[in-house]
Amino acid sequence: MSSFSKIFNELVKGLSCFPGVGRRSAERMVFYILKMQPDQIKELAKKMEEIHNYIKPCKICNNFSTKDVCSICSSDKREKDIICVVEEPKDIMAIEKTSRYNGLYYCLLGSISPMEGIGGEDLNLRKLISRIEQGGVKEIVISTDPDHDGELTAQFVVQKLSKYNIKIYRIAIGIPLGAQIEYIDSATLGKAFLERKAVA
Repeated sequence: MSSFSKIFNELVKGLSCFPGVGRRSAERMVFYILKMQPDQIKELAKKMEEIHNYIKPCKICNNFSTKDVCSICSSDKREKDIICVVEEPKDIMAIEKTSRYNGLYYCLLGSISPMEGIGGEDLNLRKLISRIEQGGVKEIVISTDPDHDGELTAQFVVQKLSKYNIKIYRIAIGIPLGAQIEYIDSATLGKAFLERKAVA
């Protein structure tokens, strides 16, 4: 194997690790990278290093932030008594695009997945429960993905939170089963929020 083939294949393999990127897409990326100017490559590498070094989970909700507390948690314009529970920070970004929700968030940083050996005890619920126990939270909106793992996660969260004196909702399933929050269009996702239903 030539040196070119070895380096090329190693980078293709590395890029193929990204979600939704197969070998063919990774190959196209590598060919595009080969056409880029050296200063463009340096700038891209710099941005990748910066995002890794300076963006961290918010200490309140686990959303990605450049500060200890994210802009949503620190905002005086958000409704403080309602918390939307999501699986990943990317879901917060998708919900924010709908402009139909003005409460706070809590990110679980994952979901229950029997196939991957991830159970309810692996979910990061401690900080959410602490916020509820401190008082002031009246409503929880569970916005996990409407697939098998997301539904298992939603049921587990309901089970853990049902003993508290709060209303618990699940976003309306006008969303296709098996879909992921981040890929749902803003209109459908916004409507799902407006038509959320109580589950406990």
